[in-house]
Amino acid sequence: MMMMKMIKFLLVTLVVVLSGQISSYADKGLMIRECHNARVPTICMQCLESDRESVHADPVGIASIVIKCLDSNLNVLTKQCRNITKLLLEKEKDGDAIKIALEGCKKDLSEAIRKALSDAKKGLKTGDYDKAGQSIKHVLGFPLMCKYNLQTAEFDFTPFYSQINIYAQLSDATMRIIDRF
Repeated sequence: MMMMKMIKFLLVTLVVVLSGQISSYADKGLMIRECHNARVPTICMQCLESDRESVHADPVGIASIVIKCLDSNLNVLTKQCRNITKLLLEKEKDGDAIKIALEGCKKDLSEAIRKALSDAKKGLKTGDYDKAGQSIKHVLGFPLMCKYNLQTAEFDFTPFYSQINIYAQLSDATMRIIDRF
């Protein structure tokens, strides 16, 4: 009799433990499906895997998490832009076109994009997915224009361009996720 109770207890324990793991894998499947259509799914998955809440998120939650990653990447871009600008301002000669381009980048990164990301978050919360998608599309334009202006000024700083590319890939992933709502 005691043996039978122990076996039942072990079976119930196994079912509870395994069902939690199965649920986690099922939610990871949703993450994979949502990132599948992005141009670079690995960037999208890295973003989602960096947030503990992603395994419990629905598609709207997943889009919100990718927007958080965009915001985090924006902070990195903004800091890099400030540091580069500061270094260039210390130089007295050359680089005027680069300085002007960087000042424009810094302004766009710190002001316009923050507002657009905020609008995208609000759109997701209120269910206005068209507004959220348009805001993300708008957000993508600024770093790409910044990159273009800097390349036109013959500024060559690969790490900064790499961050812009990651930002563009995250924006693309977010737009593609939102487009399916």
